[in-house]
Amino acid sequence: MTTRPDVSAVTLGVRDVEISRAFYVDGLGFRQVLHLPGEISFVQAGPGLLLALWDVNQMPSEYGDVAHGAAAPPMSLGHNVERAEQVERLYAAALAAGATSVTAPAVREWGGSSACVADPDGFRWDFVHNPNFTVDADGTVHLGEA
Repeated sequence: MTTRPDVSAVTLGVRDVEISRAFYVDGLGFRQVLHLPGEISFVQAGPGLLLALWDVNQMPSEYGDVAHGAAAPPMSLGHNVERAEQVERLYAAALAAGATSVTAPAVREWGGSSACVADPDGFRWDFVHNPNFTVDADGTVHLGEA
């Protein structure tokens, strides 16, 4: 490849763009980049990373058949934090913004702590403190010694 395979956007098919925008921007504090009412909303999810909240009914025009089912989508979005107490704060903020608890904050057998919530459309958010997770100034991620 001539370019790095960087992920610069993650798109979630949402049932109600306005509810999702309110959850992510007003509730969790993401920075709104662009909002087209009822159609799509873009929020900044990290350096150079967008989270697109797109009306699921409009997605087939570009993505083919997509739909919400009875089970949660088989993916999660992760938010790694520097301190264990931040997991509890993010978990509480997400619940206050309309999320549903999946797993409460807990110390995990791998040495860190985490909690999981479902956003208004069921997309899972994993709030994690992993003491082995570090990021260099150039963006290189480390998960401890291999």
